Amino acid sequence: MATPESLYKYVTAESAVTILNTGTLRWSSPELFDEPWSIPHEPNLGFDHFTINKVMLKTAVSMIFTRDMPPGNENHPLYKAIKRWRVEDRFKDEVEAFDALSELLAPTPETLEAKLKKITSAWRDLVSNSRMVSLSESAKEPMSWRLYADNYRGAVFKFSTEDTLANPQKVEYVSQRCRLTTIREQVDDLIGIQRAAGIETFQLKLLTKSLDEAMEKEWRCIQIMNEEELDCGEDVEDWYLDQPFHKSELLSVYFGFQMTDRHRNELVGLLKSNYPSAALFCAKQNEEQYEVDFEKLGK
Repeated sequence: MATPESLYKYVTAESAVTILNTGTLRWSSPELFDEPWSIPHEPNLGFDHFTINKVMLKTAVSMIFTRDMPPGNENHPLYKAIKRWRVEDRFKDEVEAFDALSELLAPTPETLEAKLKKITSAWRDLVSNSRMVSLSESAKEPMSWRLYADNYRGAVFKFSTEDTLANPQKVEYVSQRCRLTTIREQVDDLIGIQRAAGIETFQLKLLTKSLDEAMEKEWRCIQIMNEEELDCGEDVEDWYLDQPFHKSELLSVYFGFQMTDRHRNELVGLLKSNYPSAALFCAKQNEEQYEVDFEKLGK
């Protein structure tokens, strides 16, 4: 999908004043987005290495005796061994196979423990070092006006994506909950059925949300910072970066139809003084549909 030339930021009236006064946008750690279905900074996998080992043994035994061998990596050592044992009728029953594989794969739990620690550590580092800003491809989303623009009392900023907000990435909305990894994924990897996604794919999990939120039409700009670039300490509440944007990047501002006159007048004054090229619009309720229209304001 082509990158939009502009995107929209829903904000409260108070945040709008701050943005215009400081000329900055707040880029925050994913942990500060306060999304209940996202993977937290300290992920709970819901299982441990012992559980994976047990499921792996049961799966391997089942593959030895099942009628049809599932497709997999023919060069994987365990997958290849299972195929050989099937041909040789190596084990008389599942009990014998389970006992034999338990001894053969005895070192696996320790290896798995190290692997799971590496996975969770990589995620913690990503969340700690990521700074994101959330935008939308539309200024007319009722749910976004309600949730992020104080129920139409806030505003929407239209920004160019050519400079500060370059390379935005579209959020994918899915029905299946996003997990850091699963037992099934790890077992399939160990047996050779399918490789588990590596930690290099974890950034994609920052771009996955519930299908129920698809109406937000969200895009995210993500920066992965080096530790020396961050000065936020251990307090999660400080994991943000107020980054300047060029005045020319602010293309338009849309005032909610329930914004107070005081806030509107303050914002209009700031825009006229500091952002003269930005177009100004007032939202108004459509007379027939549950949607907003915009009326341009003269300067």
